[in-house]
Amino acid sequence: MISYQDVLDAQKRISPYVLRTPLLRVPALDPILGCEVYIKSEALQFTGSFKLRGATNCMLSLSDEQRRNGVVCGSSGNHAQGVACAAQRLGVSAVIVMPLGSNPVKIEGVKSFGGTVELYGERPSDKEVRVAELVKEGRCEIHPYDNDYVRAGQGTIGLEILEDQPEIDAVVVPVGGGGLISGIATAVKAIRPQAKMIGVEPEGAPRYTESYRQGKLVWLEKTDTIADGTRTDHANANSFELIRQRVDSLATVSDDAIRQAMKLIVSKAKIVAEPSSSMGIGAVLQGKLHFDASQKVCFVISGGNNDLNLLADVIRG
Repeated sequence: MISYQDVLDAQKRISPYVLRTPLLRVPALDPILGCEVYIKSEALQFTGSFKLRGATNCMLSLSDEQRRNGVVCGSSGNHAQGVACAAQRLGVSAVIVMPLGSNPVKIEGVKSFGGTVELYGERPSDKEVRVAELVKEGRCEIHPYDNDYVRAGQGTIGLEILEDQPEIDAVVVPVGGGGLISGIATAVKAIRPQAKMIGVEPEGAPRYTESYRQGKLVWLEKTDTIADGTRTDHANANSFELIRQRVDSLATVSDDAIRQAMKLIVSKAKIVAEPSSSMGIGAVLQGKLHFDASQKVCFVISGGNNDLNLLADVIRG
């Protein structure tokens, strides 16, 4: 269970390596979303997503021997690029295991940072088998969300939000594996406990929503969503406990609403957001979330590494 101090320590550790992204006030979205809209765009991060924060914090915590042996991660894309970038900067060898059918933009992104890509398995969890093999060979795993250094690194986003807008009323965060919202909620609730923490996941991969409903950790037989960064097929025990304690509510969103949100974000906020990043705004458009006009609401745009063909189709649609 990470603490507020862990997030503060992460901020000091990673500040030379990551971009402090701006908190953007977007009045053009106020009448559409029904609140005072702020956007924290991690699409502007060096790797195009928030994942660089956690990966860097984790890698800086490794011993010299661990760095010499190299690292490995299993990821559908953004964490993969974060690990590859952090490894390149610190002179560490990185193998990235990605599912077959991963976003080609993210595959090329990993390669551009010097990471070695292995495509393995059909299901999101299949890649964990190959990761385990490489760990046995001596590499250190940088897990995309079930790692306290990773969670704390992601939590630095929450610190920055409240540094820029201390009176924020709600923070809406996309949920994939759960590491992002776990970290942000840890920071936000420590500084401003009255602020609402809201997580949004796709209707086609409702791991944490179903876990809440059933009162136990859920594994999905399949995931089916445009939000490729959220296709984890199971709830993580440690993330679930953090979410249960520090997140006020969860909502799900349809792929159609995600597409509408992507188009809206480009046209009104002038930001390119990938499908996973657009879920919070999509949930408002779908009527799953409601806010008052007086509320200051921050929507975390977690990344902007789009498949350009998909983005073009969305905009044309």
